Amino acid sequence: MELLAPAGDRSCLEAAVSAGADSVYLGLRDFNARRRARNFSPEELIQAVTFAHQHGTRVYLTLNTIFAERELPRVFDAFRSAAEAGVDGVLVRDAAVLAIQKHFPELPLHLSTQAATVNSADVAAAAELGFRRVVLAREMSLEEMQAAAATPGIETEVFAQGALCFSVSGRCLMSSWVGGRSGNRGTCASPCRVPWTVSGNPAGNPLSMHDLCTLEQLEAIRQAGVTALKIEGRLKNARWVETAVSLYRRALGGEDVAQLSQQAARLADYTGRKLTDGFLRGIFTDLTGTDSGRFSSQAGDATPHDSSADAAETAAIDSETVQGTADDRRGFLFQILCDGGEVRCRLQWGKWEAEWRYPKSRVVRSHKAIPVSQLLEAVASRTFHGVSAEKLLTDHPDYLLVPRTANATVERLAAEICRAKRHENRQTAWQPPPEIVEWLGKPGESNPNTRALGSEPNRVRLAADQVAAFVAEIGGVDVIAENAEPDQVSELVAACRKRRLILATPPVCFEPHLGGMIRLIERCRKARCGLEVNSWGAWHLARKAGMAFEAGPGLAVLNSLAAAALRRLGASSVTVACEADRRQLESLTASCVVPMSLHVFGRPPLAFSRVELPSDYLEREFADRRGLRMIPRREAGIWTFRPVEPFDWRDLSNDKIRVRHLVVDLTASPDPVAEWLDHRRRLVRFRFNYDRTLH
Repeated sequence: MELLAPAGDRSCLEAAVSAGADSVYLGLRDFNARRRARNFSPEELIQAVTFAHQHGTRVYLTLNTIFAERELPRVFDAFRSAAEAGVDGVLVRDAAVLAIQKHFPELPLHLSTQAATVNSADVAAAAELGFRRVVLAREMSLEEMQAAAATPGIETEVFAQGALCFSVSGRCLMSSWVGGRSGNRGTCASPCRVPWTVSGNPAGNPLSMHDLCTLEQLEAIRQAGVTALKIEGRLKNARWVETAVSLYRRALGGEDVAQLSQQAARLADYTGRKLTDGFLRGIFTDLTGTDSGRFSSQAGDATPHDSSADAAETAAIDSETVQGTADDRRGFLFQILCDGGEVRCRLQWGKWEAEWRYPKSRVVRSHKAIPVSQLLEAVASRTFHGVSAEKLLTDHPDYLLVPRTANATVERLAAEICRAKRHENRQTAWQPPPEIVEWLGKPGESNPNTRALGSEPNRVRLAADQVAAFVAEIGGVDVIAENAEPDQVSELVAACRKRRLILATPPVCFEPHLGGMIRLIERCRKARCGLEVNSWGAWHLARKAGMAFEAGPGLAVLNSLAAAALRRLGASSVTVACEADRRQLESLTASCVVPMSLHVFGRPPLAFSRVELPSDYLEREFADRRGLRMIPRREAGIWTFRPVEPFDWRDLSNDKIRVRHLVVDLTASPDPVAEWLDHRRRLVRFRFNYDRTLH
């Protein structure tokens, strides 16, 4: 099997190659699911590929986030950089790539784990779409991997070592919901790692996953037909990468696995978490728990830049706003002054000057505090939108900052450079190449998206068991039914009578439940209902059944090219990502001529997890210290966490945001009819990301 290693920076790349990796995966500064890593500029990418190829190592580039409309020119540039560098493959997630790749046919595509590939139908879909390889979800068992790997015409890749997410990758909104940092855009703040209360009682870290270690399962994985083993860790340092790659290279070379597994404990010291291979063995309990704490002596000291994947406070960068390049030769001057009662930060870059302050916080745990000198070293070691530091000053290098202040400083510094570049270089209109224009729509094509935000909603989303009671009271709207069993289809059709009924497939459907989704699609076809597909596997099955369909939240879009790609694949309409901010919505709807649905109210799923927590946690409120409150329920066979309070845009009015359908999602509503009717009385409204920036 091919052994892939993470390369968050050049030092990790060199460590991976020297330790015997067959290939490495890495990212540019934007559009990858680990934007907190140092990553590579386009010029550094060329150097990295040259170095790796000289040593017989392949390089895969990650462009595996969802793209906003205004980012499309830079996404195209990123693909051009990949082609010019000669990478051996590109990991992707956004449907827009299906159009962009037509301009770069020499670039093999790998479907990222962010696409939530959890069953054999998902893999068959990837093969049909032309992907060379698919990265399987980490929650799959060995038997499920074998079923997936049996799909002809496509390679499979699985994670072998590293951090695990509580939610299925690509299906988590927790970080976006609580602070606008989206795991779907590479800026997850890892809220699952923090302590939680359950029904007001301290519950420790019930959502914090143990780390993955498959050393004892390598032979079984090989027999399952898997092509490649992947080590997670683009946020880890070179020493960790070298150790991990060396262990797996030795294991693949035939050394005693039991002895190597004991040595793997050093990898766990980096995060302080236990190791598990439970998912592979079909075990879904006892996979989470309180961390023991990191042992930095084993893995190298961590800094705000070089932090593990469980850091809840991180420096996020708004990549949508402006792209930095290596041509920004002018460095910036940055000062941290600690005299007086505040910490003062000063930035000067060209004509741009900014100053901000933080109150001095009492340091309780000095071992976790960060000296100003160490923070400045971290600033010096990276670039901010392509701009690096020229001069760094402080009057108190030994002053200790609490981690929150240190990370906030880096975040603010990045934001100020971003504002400066945006002010200096306003983005010009994109002129896509002819083959891309062809995908976007025909000249003079009428726009079906005429319903402005603020108009009356014309669709409602309900759990299947809510439909009959709701339609008996409320008329005049289309109904989307979630979590319907195949045997419920006929009664749902009878309840809805002449109004349009659309049955939604589940966003996550593991192999044991795949037969149920196939039967649901077949019943839907016979009943002539509408169908909403929420995964690539459901798309594949709908096409096989000859069904017309809409693309739902599981295939949500943030750009018009993704919408156009889905239309080419047969979708009659698409769904806008509910985590979009106002600017992204306005840009998308100004450009898109594919019919779109926009959810204006709801409690969207914040996490889908295969982990089996204690059964008495079901239907009980989880809360963290930042105010995130959610309740887990079992939907489509897995734990689904939805927020206690909904987001609500129904009172907003914005003529720049126009769609075909405005949808009210009442799936988890305690009283769907009342919430449909009483929206004008709601005094306090949560806007999700509408009034803030989605990072």
